[in-house]
Amino acid sequence: MRQQFGSEDNAAELEARRDELAKRLATRQAEKDRYIRTYAQGHISEEELDVYLGDLKNQAHNLRLLLESVEADLSDRREQTALTDTTHAWLLSLRRRVAEVEEDTEEAFRERRQLVKLLVNSISVGKRQEDGRAEIQITYRFGSPASSGAPEEDSSVASFKNGSRS
Repeated sequence: MRQQFGSEDNAAELEARRDELAKRLATRQAEKDRYIRTYAQGHISEEELDVYLGDLKNQAHNLRLLLESVEADLSDRREQTALTDTTHAWLLSLRRRVAEVEEDTEEAFRERRQLVKLLVNSISVGKRQEDGRAEIQITYRFGSPASSGAPEEDSSVASFKNGSRS
């Protein structure tokens, strides 16, 4: 999952881009103030001021749009990082308990059954393929189980069909 979502460098690049856009936006505001002072001092006409302020307004608007886009990307990055961390912690927890469920006991069977209920969102069997094998689609769930022990309904899922991801 970490490879799929990229490295932390991307987040640092986004934060640097956000900071740079914020500085540029502040510069436009300072420039607007300078034009107004220049007009008040009588160095430029009202028409020139309108042209300068209109141009600055457009530039500021474009910078705000870019800033919103970077903020959205950063928010997505934070969500992806949280999902990756949660999944990693959950898988480590499962790894510690794998020996328990691999035993050949009735308790281990119940544990394996419970584990499948937690990890698998759905299993569907489709029609037979040309080679005679049935098409089986398993949709895995990634996320923390609900406190009641029942699978969460809103978990992120990944689907696999006969061994290949879809």
